[in-house]
Amino acid sequence: MTEMSEHFANEMSEHFANEMSELFANEMSEHSVTVRGVRLRILDSGEPEHPDNAPALLFLHGLRDVAWSLMPIARPFADRYRIILPDLRGHGGSDNPGAYSMEHFLIDLHRVITDHVRRPVWIIGHSLGGQIASRYAAVFPEHVLGMVLIEGLGPPSFPASDDPSGWIRGYRERMLARYGESATGRDLRTVENAASRLLANNPRLRPETAQELAAHATHRDGQDRLQWSFDSHAAAVFVNPGVGDGERFWSHVQCPILVISGDLAHEYWRTQFGNLPGFDGRYAPGEMTARAQLFPRGEHCAFHHSGHMVHYDEPDRLIDVISEFLARQT
Repeated sequence: MTEMSEHFANEMSEHFANEMSELFANEMSEHSVTVRGVRLRILDSGEPEHPDNAPALLFLHGLRDVAWSLMPIARPFADRYRIILPDLRGHGGSDNPGAYSMEHFLIDLHRVITDHVRRPVWIIGHSLGGQIASRYAAVFPEHVLGMVLIEGLGPPSFPASDDPSGWIRGYRERMLARYGESATGRDLRTVENAASRLLANNPRLRPETAQELAAHATHRDGQDRLQWSFDSHAAAVFVNPGVGDGERFWSHVQCPILVISGDLAHEYWRTQFGNLPGFDGRYAPGEMTARAQLFPRGEHCAFHHSGHMVHYDEPDRLIDVISEFLARQT
């Protein structure tokens, strides 16, 4: 195949994949559960035609994201699984209550599973979604069959500081940043501009995917300004971003776990915590594998060409790796 024809074939493949994802999205039915007055939107594929009583595969997105961003990697499983995609509180079509502790997210997930899905699930969790999932599986093991945690075990370990007041200063800065900023962002003006912002922040994202994601991840507010569909205050869940709290749960998770990490994730972590002296956003050699091994049935797979948004950077390989993992477990 010539270079030009190969390029055309790749473009056609990407266009077809996005078109199929959009068709699949249109086939999803919308539901909701209400948790202490907070309405959570759920997208549900319903039961596939074959087989009967198919397992449920629940995709849980990350912070400042929406359920639809996981649609391209969810669709290929719809012939074998019931696909569930909830919007986290403060994101997408769910309510913005202004309260965003880890316990809020855990109870929300519990109600989605027990009130809506009503049977044990496999969870595919990205970033915050992965952190929620790993704690949930420890606390409610009867409801989780297994998990894939995509960049879902938190940031790299922070360098030790000789300044005992350094942690307090960092906590202060994060608290002011998370709680002090306005919940209303700048007017994005157009979906095309929003797509450009996505591509600027995620240069390996396919342009077609960015355009479709921008359409689903934005909304017009009461003053007709185009805004991202998430409450920026939801970042308050990470005022204290240390890994230690999560590690207390991991050894109690008995289901099979696949931990997926992006070798280029330092690009993201450096922007999130760039004010820490000596912190370059990189995991120490073997650090992610060591975290995966804290799960009794954990295994680790590194994606060499992905950053934090693995589902943006290498979606085709991600689908293959998840498929192979599920095939070994079911």
